[in-house]
Amino acid sequence: MRMRDETWSYLSRASGLVAWVLLGTACLWGVLLATRMLKPVDRPAWLLDLHRWLGALAVIATGVHMTTLLPDPTVDWGWREITVPHVETWRHSPRAWGVGAMYLLILVQVTSLLMRRIPRRWWHAVHLLSYLLFAAATVHGLQAGPDNANIVVMVVIIGSTAILLFVCSVRVAFLRAKQLRRTA
Repeated sequence: MRMRDETWSYLSRASGLVAWVLLGTACLWGVLLATRMLKPVDRPAWLLDLHRWLGALAVIATGVHMTTLLPDPTVDWGWREITVPHVETWRHSPRAWGVGAMYLLILVQVTSLLMRRIPRRWWHAVHLLSYLLFAAATVHGLQAGPDNANIVVMVVIIGSTAILLFVCSVRVAFLRAKQLRRTA
């Protein structure tokens, strides 16, 4: 059975959106875990397991997103075009953001798997790149496809990003309050 030409495009777009949602949810869960905002109802072990699971699913969805680009006749890309930024001039900016986000995702996930074997400060520094990863993935999604004209997609992207920014600002406030308590 031969798939219709636009099927690959739909699969790529859908898996990209799923990867973005999983990435944003993993970031949100990470902030909730780090700040204990849900205290006393949170359970850190459960939150950590869910955070790890969401990160792993984001990697899988990103892999599906990239793999479904290969047979998509609307882009005609190979592995080189989806793993190396700026190898061709067509759509180079969105691809560069996506490739950068993919490498950041791999870096964050690999260091998380090696967390017990590397210094905690290194892991933490790399893990903070998750915010840059989410930003790069968001820019990629906004620039890459036709979904930026879809009002539902735009509301989800803007709303989700606003929620994550709010929670991150609460995290920064928590950290500042913690530092003030230490110095007092």
